[in-house]
Amino acid sequence: MKRLLVLFALLVIFGSLLAPLGAPVQATTNTYTITVQVDQTIRNISPLMLGSNLPAWLGQARFEDQDFRRRARHSGIKYLRIPGGSWSNFYGWLSCERRTYQVGNAHPCGEDGWDISSWIARPTDFINFLRAVNMKAIYVVNVNVSAQEAAALVAFFNGSVSDSRPIGIDRYGQDWKTVGYWAQLRADHGNPEPFYIEYWEIGNEVYGAKPSRAGSECVPWGWEDAWTCDGYEYVHGDSNHDGFLTIRNAMKAVDPSILVGAVGIEDVTMYNEWGRKVLREAGSAMDYYVIHPYPYGEPPTSWTEILAKPRQHWRDLRRTLNQAFQDYAAGRNIPIAANEFNLVYFHDLDYRRQMKTAGNMLFLAESIGQAIRHGYFMFNQWNLSNGCSQATGSCYDLLLADDHYTRTPQYFAFPLWARFGSSMLQSSSTAPAYMLSVYAGRRTQKQFTVLVINKTGQPRQALIRLSRGRIATASADVVKATSLNATTVTFNNLTNIPDNLATVPSLPVQVVNGRARYTFPPYSITLLRLNTP
Repeated sequence: MKRLLVLFALLVIFGSLLAPLGAPVQATTNTYTITVQVDQTIRNISPLMLGSNLPAWLGQARFEDQDFRRRARHSGIKYLRIPGGSWSNFYGWLSCERRTYQVGNAHPCGEDGWDISSWIARPTDFINFLRAVNMKAIYVVNVNVSAQEAAALVAFFNGSVSDSRPIGIDRYGQDWKTVGYWAQLRADHGNPEPFYIEYWEIGNEVYGAKPSRAGSECVPWGWEDAWTCDGYEYVHGDSNHDGFLTIRNAMKAVDPSILVGAVGIEDVTMYNEWGRKVLREAGSAMDYYVIHPYPYGEPPTSWTEILAKPRQHWRDLRRTLNQAFQDYAAGRNIPIAANEFNLVYFHDLDYRRQMKTAGNMLFLAESIGQAIRHGYFMFNQWNLSNGCSQATGSCYDLLLADDHYTRTPQYFAFPLWARFGSSMLQSSSTAPAYMLSVYAGRRTQKQFTVLVINKTGQPRQALIRLSRGRIATASADVVKATSLNATTVTFNNLTNIPDNLATVPSLPVQVVNGRARYTFPPYSITLLRLNTP
């Protein structure tokens, strides 16, 4: 026994001599290998994949707040969907713009007789905010309006004051004058130049119309202020309402360059076969198919399950819709716009306030990566700023509307993806995906990127190599948290993070013999920049 103890002591001493001077002796850890396939592009990355939503209920004062504008401008977001989810179906753009309100008006700047015209954000307020933060818009047209009113809205944003083309008289007898008339209203309110909006949708979640509004055939729990819940009627209209096709044609008559999306649904058999009807009747006409694929009502307690969800959720949904397009839209490959999503579809059900945590940051980062990989057309998180649930205290917000626009952890997924590059490349990793999710990209001919999400509570070391060529220098930007339930993060080790992340120096990365070596911290998103000679 004494001989064994002496031998053990000698082995410990010898092992410590092999360790670097001053370094603690640690247990052996795996070093994974990540390979960037520099010649294999998966797809180019559209700015439409970095989107969020901006609701009118935030109001003009918030839109003009300089802290809100500054943090939005530095977020990395490229597109904002307006004027705000379900509000889109009763938002009267003209009454809001003119600050007029009348009880009984079909499309008031208010809800259920509640006058909010004095503070609700006007179309002009959206223009001013979007210009200040250097973002573009996706507009959801009120499904209850006439085709001519929708066309006048396009003229307001996109038209020229010198354009004398008539829009026409609608089915209700209202003359919507000329394109230039509405462009002049925009100019009179401070924006002489058009604010071009290319992407439009007609209605928000129309399949969920209230029975009190659209009839007893609608689901009892309906929530939308829409005139129909039937997909056929939505497309074709009825004796009292214009449908998708008529509204789309009137809008395109004002500006043929715009693209108009139709309200879809993930499971085309739900809500009285809404999706099947819309695809059959408008599959050849719609420019894109809009869905709101929130994965959970109340999320599960297991973060392991939640963080595994995006790799299955976005892939399987794409396959399901591809089959639906084959079956009901003559096989047309219709672009898919996931224009609302977050961890939870109703924040009153998020009892553990998981949307406000670092776990949701990792979920969001993974979702963006999977949506890009599987070829989605648009991707818009809900919501840039929203306001928290009074029942649970949970929030969709990237910027907390009720707390001085404090950045929640999920905010920081956007600036890292914004630095990723213009194309996604194939990559391979010896690390299992439940530990490290790996995405490779190209920024320039001589700079590649690797975005790595460490979903575990342990540091994970990796050797990063290029399939062709060598790495000369490298740097890292890292967002990390102390736990998945943490409500704060650090950026490049700073706890007091400036609004402009570009002012924060990147972290050094070791490069030896043309390969980079990096240890990805627990619960982190890391963006590596790999520079070639």
